[in-house]
Amino acid sequence: MIQSITLNLPCDLSKAEWDKVTAVYGSMDGWLEEHSSWFGPWDSERFISASVEPSGLLVEGNIDPLFFRGWVTKLCAKLTEALGREVYDAEV
Repeated sequence: MIQSITLNLPCDLSKAEWDKVTAVYGSMDGWLEEHSSWFGPWDSERFISASVEPSGLLVEGNIDPLFFRGWVTKLCAKLTEALGREVYDAEV
């Protein structure tokens, strides 16, 4: 089952901020730089991916819902620390 969440990161971050986001991506469990996703390519049976959308950073995955929630919570904490602003579910 596909899980998804939109985080409150605007699509117009500066290059320096996107560099920090990229560094956080690489620090997360399961990062596969060659696919720019985690745990597998976006079309595999188990994956998490992120894309920049006008509404924010869309994170989606085909992964256990409980695992996804915990993983995204860790991602938000790391992004908050790296960017110096709170990162959270944009729909809350």
